[in-house]
Amino acid sequence: FIQTQYLQLGLGYPAWKSGLAVTPFAIGSALIAAPASRQALRRGPKLVAFGLALVLVGMAGVWVAVGAHPGHDVALWTALPLLIAGLGGGLVISPNLTLTLSQVPVERAGSAGGVLQTGQRIGTAAGIAVTGSVFYTQLAASHGDFASAFQHALVSVAAFAVGALALALA
Repeated sequence: FIQTQYLQLGLGYPAWKSGLAVTPFAIGSALIAAPASRQALRRGPKLVAFGLALVLVGMAGVWVAVGAHPGHDVALWTALPLLIAGLGGGLVISPNLTLTLSQVPVERAGSAGGVLQTGQRIGTAAGIAVTGSVFYTQLAASHGDFASAFQHALVSVAAFAVGALALALA
């Protein structure tokens, strides 16, 4: 969300180009999700923790890339870190579903899946709200510095990932 805001509003990217710019994250996630899900029961929560750590590495790479190359070619500089973060995301989402639902009796799997999906949707909405608030607050405080606003919002994304990592390790 915040990267597309940065690219479209701050750098004037058309919607298709900003969507294309964040595609490496989706590609990374898609490449690893199925194999990670198959390994989830064998590797356990450590797999999810590793995925969250990889997300943090990728987000740190995006943060550095934006700081070093905040101009119009920023999408090229963020592609590899987004791919890394996407690989981490793929190691989190599917394995987390597998691990969570493996603890539920089959007759309650539908209800458990619904509760899990509801929790994920609430978390996504809250994450977008907090991150968007940080982005737009910093944008106003910096008098329109989109790169700075994006970097500040990335810190909020990292904070959510650190919290999830702490829970995974616990």
